[in-house]
Amino acid sequence: MNSHRRHLLLRQAAGYIELGELLTDGDGPLPENACKLLRRALVTLAELPDPSRSGTVASLLEGRALRALGNLAAAVVPLQRVAESAPEQLEAWLGLGWCYKRLGRLGDAITALRTGLEAAPSQPLLLYNLACYHSLAGDVTAAVDHLTKAISIDDQFRDLTGAERDFDPIRSDPRFVAVTHVVV
Repeated sequence: MNSHRRHLLLRQAAGYIELGELLTDGDGPLPENACKLLRRALVTLAELPDPSRSGTVASLLEGRALRALGNLAAAVVPLQRVAESAPEQLEAWLGLGWCYKRLGRLGDAITALRTGLEAAPSQPLLLYNLACYHSLAGDVTAAVDHLTKAISIDDQFRDLTGAERDFDPIRSDPRFVAVTHVVV
């Protein structure tokens, strides 16, 4: 298969995934038209030859499609492949954390994001999500530490904490309150 055809298949799969994700409501059930688009993305990716199918771009797309379809355990496999081969790919670490959290594997979610931070130590989105996971795990000190770092890099993360349910377990802790409230 020539490189133009591979590139075209990857672009098509990415397009199907983007459209499928646009049709999702977040917390509600996945609409059938979104499922069809996401499954079409997987079929398109399967048309790639073996070396390309397991490459970084294809694996990341496969992980996104599987995650969006709710097949979280299957999504972990390609996302882990990306994380190992291209640790600078932030989306792989975030996807792994997201899947592990929803699979009830909070310890694995924390480990994935910590490992991602080794590749991108100043990435506020990783820090913020790690703070969320530590909050859910009941580790206030680690949650506040990571949240403080995220906010110091990008203050918009402070605004997100008010609606983030992952912080409910530590919301009344004075350390959390001190980090999330701006004193004027």
